[in-house]
Amino acid sequence: MREYPYRHEKGKLPPTLAKVEFLANVDQAALDGILSNSSLVEFDCGEDILQEGEISTEFYILLKGEVEVKKAGEAVATLAQSGEILGELRSLTGEARTATVSAATHCFLLKVKQNFIDGLSESERSAYYIVLYRFLAEVLAKRLEETSARLAALEKDL
Repeated sequence: MREYPYRHEKGKLPPTLAKVEFLANVDQAALDGILSNSSLVEFDCGEDILQEGEISTEFYILLKGEVEVKKAGEAVATLAQSGEILGELRSLTGEARTATVSAATHCFLLKVKQNFIDGLSESERSAYYIVLYRFLAEVLAKRLEETSARLAALEKDL
């Protein structure tokens, strides 16, 4: 893993990051806070990005590459779409991560450190959480739909 500082120019969102739905929908103050406290990380194939059991308040946004999600060592999903968010739930709850995420190919991600929230006003903080929770609800709904479809297919095969 290699980590590079992200040099954010306040008030601007680069085209690559503008494609990330979550970032495109937060207000400018929260966006500036997110990006000013983020870094770009690069992982080689096979490297762990997140480890099951670890506790962290950081989450990641996939920019390029493909990652594999494993629970108890068993592959459960592959994510390859730019803008996919990883480790978001445990970054909010502070609980141990429930899956390991590894680079299936050479990957670039945005590592988001949520300590910027302390510098936001109450209204900016509320606006950030509204966008974050809405985005997470959409992500979780999509994942539940995909999991339900896989479960239905498995039950059909039985």
